[in-house]
Order: sequence, then structure tokens, then C-alpha cells
Amino acid sequence: MKQFWIDLCCVLLLICVINLFFGDHQVSQTLFEREIDQFEEDISLQKEIQSPVTLQDTSDNQVSSLMKTTSQICVSVIEFFAEIFSDFISLFLFDFSFRLLL
Repeated sequence: MKQFWIDLCCVLLLICVINLFFGDHQVSQTLFEREIDQFEEDISLQKEIQSPVTLQDTSDNQVSSLMKTTSQICVSVIEFFAEIFSDFISLFLFDFSFRLLL
């Protein structure tokens, strides 16, 4: 069981590190640099600027979708175990109080 928890922590740490490298900030920075390059090219060619520059892509990338799904699964598992533990404690207390009444 100890090895399972160690493996689970290592996987979660790996997912967090991947999120740091492929997070939304890097995507936003890349899009911003592309827009600046395009703007400079348009200015050098004396083109008319037709549309406003968008600085941020709000769609989720694959890593953030994976992180969102993983976190939802973890929350569901934690809720499941918390409910089982709560039911066990309730049953234990009910049984204990019932025995005190007899």
C-alpha cells in the first residue's frame, strides 16, 4: 500500500511539472509573440491594420484538459471515501448509542 501512495504522489508531481512547462502562460506568450511578428511585418510592408490584436487564447490545451479531468476524478474518489468513512462512523455511533440504551 505504501508503494501505491508513493507511485500516486510521483505521478501527481509529474503532472504538475508538465503543467508548469506546457501551461497556459507559455501558450499565451507564444501567441503574443506571433501577433507582434505579424504586426511588424504588416508595418514594414505598409499594409493597413484591419483587425484588433487578440492577446490570449481562452481555449484549453490538452494538458490543461488532462489536469481538469484528473482533478475531477480525484475529487470524486475523495468524496467517495469520505462518504464511506462518514457512513461507517454514523453506523458505529448509532450502534454504540443503541447499546447504551439497552
